[in-house]
Amino acid sequence: MLDLYLQKCVSYFGLTVPPEHLVMLSIRLLLALCLLGLLFTLTRRYLLPAIAHLLDKVDSELQQQTQPQRLQLATHVAHLMPAVVLISSAEKFFQHWPEFMSIVHLGLWIYLYCFAGLAFAALINFATTIYTAVGRQSSVPYLGLAQVLKLLDFIVVSILILSTLLDKSPVYLLSGLGALTAVLLLVFKDTILGLVASIQLATNNMVTAGDWIEMPKYGADGAVVEVALTTVKVQNWDNTITTIPTYALISDSFKNWRGMQQSGGRRIKRAIKIDIHSIGFLDEQEKQQLLDDPILQPFFATKQAKELMQQSHLTNLKLFRHYTKWLLEQNPDINQNMTLMVRQLEPNEVGLPLEIYCFSSDKIWANYEQIQAEIFENLLATLPLFTLSCFQRIGGRQL
Repeated sequence: MLDLYLQKCVSYFGLTVPPEHLVMLSIRLLLALCLLGLLFTLTRRYLLPAIAHLLDKVDSELQQQTQPQRLQLATHVAHLMPAVVLISSAEKFFQHWPEFMSIVHLGLWIYLYCFAGLAFAALINFATTIYTAVGRQSSVPYLGLAQVLKLLDFIVVSILILSTLLDKSPVYLLSGLGALTAVLLLVFKDTILGLVASIQLATNNMVTAGDWIEMPKYGADGAVVEVALTTVKVQNWDNTITTIPTYALISDSFKNWRGMQQSGGRRIKRAIKIDIHSIGFLDEQEKQQLLDDPILQPFFATKQAKELMQQSHLTNLKLFRHYTKWLLEQNPDINQNMTLMVRQLEPNEVGLPLEIYCFSSDKIWANYEQIQAEIFENLLATLPLFTLSCFQRIGGRQL
């Protein structure tokens, strides 16, 4: 029917062209290209609103966040429909030119394989963007899995195109890949190591996006922003980006602060070095001076302090140690349900370390430092009231 219709169109202009003529081939080729463009335009035009409608049912904000990925996916899928239609109807267009039809047929199959692979890769990118936009905190290394799927997609498409060009079965090409196993293992060494490491990281829940990790060997100290197949990106606190091989997180040690972030507090562990020569027993006059001090009166009003003051051999360091513990127990920024103690460490050449061990309720770094600073500023200012002094090396000005 196509031949009859074309003959009528040509005869309308007073021409008689055999079906095998070059002019007729050009007309048929032009019709095929027009059909290709029409099918591409229609598919892309109606596919984009369909995807947007589906996203509306999930989350309307995803439309804006996935716009480039949706456009890419719709464009690649729109190329598939014309290729399928032309492959099935190539004989109708070029039945009088078998040699030309075989070339067109070969080109259409390569065209179909290429855009099928691109469409699958675009679908993976689209799904990954949606998963990231939803904001799920998952231990699954989806970026690494997406890269593996795209790599497999590239390999499959390459094999199909080669089998089409060589007119061989894909199984024939796959059997020949056995001899290239060693080369492939060498070429994709980092990819294979990264894949195994990603599986181990996900199985053991060792690190996920958003975790604060420290890895001094690679200069990493910050939040994990991406766990990919071959690399892990860490944004340091100075806003620089450190890239770590994924398998290095398995072979080397690193510190993950996730446990602290998920716990009830952040640890404060710091010591004041007391000058040993300032430690001594309190006499009645010194006790009375402490009782009369307005800063210390709330402490001495407690039952514990009253019992301490009745002891005959009371040292200033013991009294200060109990005062420090009481001060921490009154602090609303300290988590009272976690370990809280004031302990002495082994004396050394710089004095007797009196260590504060507790947990702040606020785990945000800036707030944590503020809480810790206020505690030690108070203690250092209170030390002279107990006739205690910190050990400090003599500087040039003091000499």
